[in-house]
Amino acid sequence: MQLKSVQALRGIAAVLVMLSHLHGVEARYSESNPVLSSAWLFGVSGVDLFFVISGFVMVWVAGDLPARRASAAEFFLARLLRIYPVWWLFAGTMSLYFFLSYGVPWDSDALAPHGLSGTEHLLKSFLLLPHDAFPVLQLGWTLIHEVYFYFVFGLILLLPPRFRLQAFLLWGVLIVASMSAELTGAYANSLISLALFPMTLEFLMGVAVGLLVKNSTRSYAIPSLCLGLVWLCAAAWSVDFSQASDTLPAQRTFAFGPAFALILYAVVSLEQKPAIRAAIPAALVRLGDWSYSLYLCHLLVISAIARLYFPTFGQPGIWDNLGFLLISSLAAILASAITYALFERPILSQTRKLRKRLFPK
Repeated sequence: MQLKSVQALRGIAAVLVMLSHLHGVEARYSESNPVLSSAWLFGVSGVDLFFVISGFVMVWVAGDLPARRASAAEFFLARLLRIYPVWWLFAGTMSLYFFLSYGVPWDSDALAPHGLSGTEHLLKSFLLLPHDAFPVLQLGWTLIHEVYFYFVFGLILLLPPRFRLQAFLLWGVLIVASMSAELTGAYANSLISLALFPMTLEFLMGVAVGLLVKNSTRSYAIPSLCLGLVWLCAAAWSVDFSQASDTLPAQRTFAFGPAFALILYAVVSLEQKPAIRAAIPAALVRLGDWSYSLYLCHLLVISAIARLYFPTFGQPGIWDNLGFLLISSLAAILASAITYALFERPILSQTRKLRKRLFPK
């Protein structure tokens, strides 16, 4: 059964990230009169919400799989086919833009400080492997963490179910220990820093929520929702996303991770009541269906519109900026809906058929 509350939260997460980037693009083109203030950088926390949701969903859909190599192999195949095709579509679009604009399919200026070759950068970008530069489409840095989480989660599926909780706890202890030793920085640029990165704890917070819900521990929904919302307000007030530092990943993990874990636990628990499930807005659920495409395409769409809109129509004024924000938001959502209908959903359908052929029950 699809959890409508989780899909709705996915849609909210994608919109949060889009709003943070809308602020950045608007401020770049209209420095004197931006409508969105720097407070909208809070939307970056949509990434933290995505990570918590990912941990929960993996437990919800695969946490009870038997300890068989076939189960782990099917899990790996499903996750890889979920992540890579849509990523390749938009990373390829970004590479094409660089090629048409600069004659090479990468950002040479971004690579120069790191001494990376364009070919190595492109290969690692498309494979979602950590390296010194951000992927060719910068948003892909989060997918590097997703792939890593799926890889380790799949290995844990090889353990008998009674040992999996201990494995997750050990994983969390290792990350906390690495944080105490300050072994990672602001960005996971190697396999070691990726394995020990603080934000992995947000996936594990989602895992904890999944284990609680699957064990029918759902009696604390309202207190959890209230505490989660208060915690979220405190996190938004305390974390400054405009100041990148080596400590920011840990700060955002402990600020936003518990808040979103509490909220996720609350809404999933409340959804078990038919009246509440029926009240979840269908538009938010549909937006959740489009959220992966929206997450990857929105920056491309709003940047392209800004390049056309402001030189052609926009003047430094509130109404022109509001026009840009409205047009670019709707265009990004429309692009994600089209991508989902014509590309993402057909791939999901073919993936299910492939899994049935390769892994008959």
